[in-house]
Amino acid sequence: MADATRKPYDGLAKRLVISIDVGTTYSAASFCILQPGKVPKFEEVLRWARQVTPDGKVPSVVYYDSNGNPKAFGAETDNDDMLLEAEMQQWTRAEWWKMHLRPSHLPLVKDLVLKPLTGTLTADDIFSHYLGYVKEQLQEYISTVYADGPMLWTSLYSSLSLVLTTPNGWEGRQQGRMRQAAINADLVDAGGSNRVRFVTEAEAAILYSIESGCIGSWLVPDANLVLCDCGGGTIDIIRYQIQKIGPLRLQESAASRCYLAGAVFVTQAFDAYIRVRLKDSQWDNPESIAQAVKHFDRNAKKIFADPSDVSWVQLDGFKSVAELGVLRGRLRIPGEDMASLFAASLKAIKEGLEIAIDNQGQVTDNVILVGGLASSPYIYSEISRWARSYGISVSRPDGPMTKAVANGALAWHIDDVVTARVSKNYYGIEIITPYDHADPAHVERAAEAYISYYKGTLEHKNLWSTILTKGHAVASTKEFVQTYHAYIDNNALNFQRSYAIYAYRGSVPPKFMTLPGQTDYMRGFDKICTVNADLRTPFMSSPKRRSPHGSTWYREVSFDICLIMGGTELSARIRWQVGTGYHYGPATVAYD
Repeated sequence: MADATRKPYDGLAKRLVISIDVGTTYSAASFCILQPGKVPKFEEVLRWARQVTPDGKVPSVVYYDSNGNPKAFGAETDNDDMLLEAEMQQWTRAEWWKMHLRPSHLPLVKDLVLKPLTGTLTADDIFSHYLGYVKEQLQEYISTVYADGPMLWTSLYSSLSLVLTTPNGWEGRQQGRMRQAAINADLVDAGGSNRVRFVTEAEAAILYSIESGCIGSWLVPDANLVLCDCGGGTIDIIRYQIQKIGPLRLQESAASRCYLAGAVFVTQAFDAYIRVRLKDSQWDNPESIAQAVKHFDRNAKKIFADPSDVSWVQLDGFKSVAELGVLRGRLRIPGEDMASLFAASLKAIKEGLEIAIDNQGQVTDNVILVGGLASSPYIYSEISRWARSYGISVSRPDGPMTKAVANGALAWHIDDVVTARVSKNYYGIEIITPYDHADPAHVERAAEAYISYYKGTLEHKNLWSTILTKGHAVASTKEFVQTYHAYIDNNALNFQRSYAIYAYRGSVPPKFMTLPGQTDYMRGFDKICTVNADLRTPFMSSPKRRSPHGSTWYREVSFDICLIMGGTELSARIRWQVGTGYHYGPATVAYD
């Protein structure tokens, strides 16, 4: 897909950009070979190993043998011969593993649990194996599609840029694990980790929706659009204001939201439902249940449209059992029961949309629905009915939306359309401050105050210091800065310092991060990452001071912690003043 409005690539040499959308249930990959002077053309991998019919998406499924070795991936796991081999060799099926990467602050839908991982394998292991499979498929596809494919891949592979998609709620910790998985998969080497970038699935989807031409009449300066990506694992909702047309520029106008309530949880709700319906029957066994769930997932779930409709799910055999509602091997499911399976996901979608459509007096008129769950006739009709009550228009862009996120990720990387985003949380660090006799919060903790080794004054620890506030519009290049101080012994030999960056997810952060007399952080504080820096240079330029007791010489080193949140990945660094300017030290960010 080449966009006539996109500018020709102005680089001096060919480059390969790859985007991979690893979804909870399905995955896709796109690529773009940037050529000097030519308009970028987006292409999709449309042929995967053992795929009967060419398609842009493949299952996010891996089969493992008893030793934890991967034996089959993607479309191979739907191949009849491979399935027989898996049964004979007793391979284990790993699916929905992406959800095990989720941040701890994102709760699952009530009463639902994730399928456990295979043996001793971790989600990181499976992610690495799966990305390795996608890499092989990309190499095979490019090598066979282009006349000079093998030479093209060999010349561009070592410097490729990789874009990975994430749900809205994934943060630096999850991105760090995904980056390491890409390194383990040999998509990039350790030295090229900065060539891995991340974009939210919702942001990629809205860029694809705009390029599809289906919402052209909505592209008006200052208009607000809400993108609701109803995926396999998550419901991602994000709101944008259109700043400019030609070239297109978007700005987040409300903080994005993420709910673990995607399509897989509808399937899991059916799994729980059918186990009750078929209890103590001839179908009350793992094989029959698994087959029924598979049939539901591929048929009844996709066509259910109205609670007045009756749905049928195929069971083993052709037996009829009237009291169970089974007719010739097919289970009858009343429409009300079917609707209940979608209830939790539908509630999450409506809740997120209600928050997004009216934010700070800016009313949204248009909602874009994408993702596998959005293709459900029932979900679409219910959201459309809900939207009409608010006077809102809903668009579900036509076309092969399975490639929307992968192609949109390329557009995000190449076009840089989004100029600002809204911070979802408060971000800051833990600090030590002088004891304040006039502050009730300090007085309440008077017993915890201590005398500073260097300054000889009373101090309190565990206080919160905000660097970036919640709900703040963050330009893609703007730094948020706070000044701090470190006290270092004059005879010190080690100048490495580490500062943990925390997010506070509540409405207003408290003064202290702990409760009186306790050491654990209060609910709402989460460690995001650690910024490490060498303070040797600012130490050498700081004046020497003597402690009040006269036995210790030390230096008070002033420095700034700088956060950049304009992209989809946190960037942090440390700087100090040199004359009238600033010097940025060799700082690195480490994720837990």
